Amino acid sequence: MKFSLNKYCIIYSILFFSCNRHLDNNDNNNPQGYADSQMVGTWKITGYSSSQPYDWNNDGRVESNIYNTWTACQKDNLYQFSADKTGLLKLDCSNTVQASWQIVNTLYLVYIPAGQSPDTEKIISMTSAEFKTSRDLTVSTGQNITVTKIWTRQ
Repeated sequence: MKFSLNKYCIIYSILFFSCNRHLDNNDNNNPQGYADSQMVGTWKITGYSSSQPYDWNNDGRVESNIYNTWTACQKDNLYQFSADKTGLLKLDCSNTVQASWQIVNTLYLVYIPAGQSPDTEKIISMTSAEFKTSRDLTVSTGQNITVTKIWTRQ
């Protein structure tokens, strides 16, 4: 009896561990997506970098940390995303504009400052306190560069 009980325990253990893969609900590497409700609130851009060095501020030197090239006024930014898809964007010390925004296909943040073109950025990660976005740019030298922003909840 002792031998058969151990035999059954081994068989059940093998079956359980080999079949429990169905319990993993993140079985792929596909992005899971984000909801509008996660964006509601006030955010500040606290980091901005590029995948390759480029002269972002036209001072003759190339850099990857774009945020460090910003003036104090550029760093004084706030993005308020309201639940009704409107917003108020404080882009620098003296430039505040009305805006609209939305999450498109659960992966892209689109915000449109009044009278300006839409900005579309892919959300690459998000917590309740911070999220990161990226987008691809082609700069004047013809380089394709990915820029990444860090947004911090205020």
